[in-house]
Amino acid sequence: MAADQPTSSGRARRPAGRLDPRTGVLVTVEGLWGAGKTTLAGQLGRRLAGQGFDVEVVHYGPLPGVVGRLSRWLEREPLRTRTGTGGFRQPHHATVDVFARLCREAWHHNHFYRPALEAHDVVVVDHGVYSKLAYCLAILGEARPEAAEAALLDPLRVCVAPWFCVPDRAYFLDVPWPLARERAILRGRGGGVPDSVERLLFLPRFDSAYRHVIAAFPDVVVPVVVDLREADDVADEIERDLLALLGVPIVGGDLGV
Repeated sequence: MAADQPTSSGRARRPAGRLDPRTGVLVTVEGLWGAGKTTLAGQLGRRLAGQGFDVEVVHYGPLPGVVGRLSRWLEREPLRTRTGTGGFRQPHHATVDVFARLCREAWHHNHFYRPALEAHDVVVVDHGVYSKLAYCLAILGEARPEAAEAALLDPLRVCVAPWFCVPDRAYFLDVPWPLARERAILRGRGGGVPDSVERLLFLPRFDSAYRHVIAAFPDVVVPVVVDLREADDVADEIERDLLALLGVPIVGGDLGV
């Protein structure tokens, strides 16, 4: 491509990288709060760029207009407010809560992820698209504890199918929820991941729902055991699998081009 061209996101389309001009490869980094998604996504982006790919690491960007107001409402005035010892102060309007969250996610997929995929070889999402399904599944499960997770997940999958950007590869950072909880608390003290009581009490249920969701997409999701491994070691494992997906040969055990 001789010159930059505008995309539907308003950004210029970059000249092609290692892949032919086409819809890019979508990679998501999945995991609980505190699992290290943002750190790993940043590493993957830098490593792929070093291999010659045109890469964008996607964070939650600006939320304009109605979507911004909806997001602020969901985060600051949630429909479910915990007492601090478990349970809720008011009736839990799970269906409305889930519907509002999926509206926000639909906007992200169609107005942020899709344009990025049109403009880059590889797009790495650092907050996990399957985490949103897991969050909604956990919310619905709290309201209907008698229902099987599979029975709740199937309608969710039908609901998101028309707009959901299915990843080409999703890496689930498998961190036990107690360890993720401690990491989230430590990061929250520094102004990072919120360490609210609501989130910490919700974490075991969220973990269960998340594992059920990723098990439903075995052809896409690659579990990566993190434990107490260094981030570089985890990134090496993910990079090898991802470069194989992108068709980059690995020569003599080393990453090659």
